[in-house]
Amino acid sequence: MAIRVALGIDVGGTTTKGGIVTPEGDIVVRFERPSDRDAATKGALAVADKLLERSEDFEIVAVGAGAAGFVEGSAITFSPNLTYDDPQLGAALEARTQLPVVVDNDANVAAWGERAFGAARGSQHVAMVTIGTGIGSGFVINGQILRGATGAAAELGHTVIDPSGPECSCGLKGCLEQFASGTAIARMGKGAAEAERSTSILAFAGSIEAITAEHVARAAREYDDTAREVLRRAGRALGVGLSNIANLFDPEVIVLGGSVTQAGEPFLGPARDELARMTAAQRRRPMRIALSSLGGDAGILGAAALALEAA
Repeated sequence: MAIRVALGIDVGGTTTKGGIVTPEGDIVVRFERPSDRDAATKGALAVADKLLERSEDFEIVAVGAGAAGFVEGSAITFSPNLTYDDPQLGAALEARTQLPVVVDNDANVAAWGERAFGAARGSQHVAMVTIGTGIGSGFVINGQILRGATGAAAELGHTVIDPSGPECSCGLKGCLEQFASGTAIARMGKGAAEAERSTSILAFAGSIEAITAEHVARAAREYDDTAREVLRRAGRALGVGLSNIANLFDPEVIVLGGSVTQAGEPFLGPARDELARMTAAQRRRPMRIALSSLGGDAGILGAAALALEAA
C-alpha cells in the first residue's frame, strides 16, 4: 500500500522549494529553484510538477503552500517582495495537481511546522520570526494560527519602530524590516564601508555595490569592528521587535529562523540582550528564545502538515 503523504511548497523571496512529506514529518523527496520575483505562481507550479514526477511510490492526498505575502482564502492579496503572476495561487495549484490545496502565509506555515515537528513542538502559544531578505512572522495562539479578518495579521516585519526611518517596500517608513532584515544589513553594511574603507566587509564583497548581509556576517566572524557594529544595530532593532511580540502575544516561545540567523552571536546576542532589558523593565517573565530546529525545511513541513490536517 502506498504511503499517504502531502506536498509542501514554500514560496520565499529568494527560493521556492517543496517536498513530499509524511505524517511523521519526514521529507522523502525534495526540489527547489530560485524564486522568480515577477512570476512567483509559475515557480510554485514548477516545483509542484517536479514533485509529482517523483511521486509514483506515494499516495498524495493534498497540497500545502506557504506564500510570502498577505493570503486571503487561497489568494495572494499583497506581497512587498514578490509579484504573483496569478494571485489565485490555490486555484492554480489545484488545477495543476487535481488535489485539495491549502495556502497560507509563509511565516504562518513555518510557525506551524516548528509547532508540529520542531523547536516549539507541542506549544500552544508560539511566535515565529523568519529573518531573511525581509522579516516574516507567524503566530499560533491557543493552538490556532492567527490570520486576522483578511489573512493579513501578524506582519511583525511591517510594524513601524521609527516613523522617520527608511522607506519600506510595503509603503510605510521605518518598518522593522528596514532595520533588522538581510536587506537592511546589506544597506547598513554599504553605508559603513563607504565611511570606513579599511573594513573587511569590502574585502569580502569586492565592491560597495556588491555587499550583502552574508559579507557583513563573514567580516563579523573575523572580528571586524565595523561589521560587528552593523550587526549590533540590527540585533538591537530585532530585540525591540521581539519585545513588541512579548507585549502583544505573551508567547511560550519565540522561534527565530531564516538565513540571517546564521550570522550568529554578533547579531543574535544584541537581540536577546535588548529583549531581556525591555522585558525586565516591565517586570515580565524572561522570554524563551529558540533557534529553528527545522532550518529551511520549516515552511515545507508546516505547509504539508496543514494540508494533511485539512485532508
